[in-house]
Amino acid sequence: MSVKVRVAGRLLTAGVLATFGLMMATPARAAAVPDGCWGTGPTVVDPQGQRWPTRYCHNYITGDVYNYVGNGWQPIGKMYAGDNWFVCQAHGPENPPVQSWKNDIWLYTQGDEGWANNGWGAFPATHVSGGVNYGPIPNLDWCPWEDSLPKTSTRAW
Repeated sequence: MSVKVRVAGRLLTAGVLATFGLMMATPARAAAVPDGCWGTGPTVVDPQGQRWPTRYCHNYITGDVYNYVGNGWQPIGKMYAGDNWFVCQAHGPENPPVQSWKNDIWLYTQGDEGWANNGWGAFPATHVSGGVNYGPIPNLDWCPWEDSLPKTSTRAW
């Protein structure tokens, strides 16, 4: 084996080991989606002037933010997929289903886009990581109005 081949082989091995070391140093958070909410988000003020603490949660798909308008639930904004802050959660009408996921819990937040109420409303739990069918999103507080959202129809969508 020539010296050039041995040196090239050692350099290749060193490069592979260095790359592997960098991959091992990557934070675990980048490798896995959290189960429920985590951390402390910003303190926010809603359109009614109420100040709220928030937590981060991962919504794995983009979806509409709803609010009760007129005689029913209407989309009033949109939230993009990613790590977003949420205020709290409460029961309401049936969520739009996502594959086999079903729920009647909604998360209070402000959408990335707002068409009414400055985008403030309810985001379906079926779009957020960490929940189970008809169960709450872990590590997110219940809203003070829990179980008092209007349920004039069995679904919001």
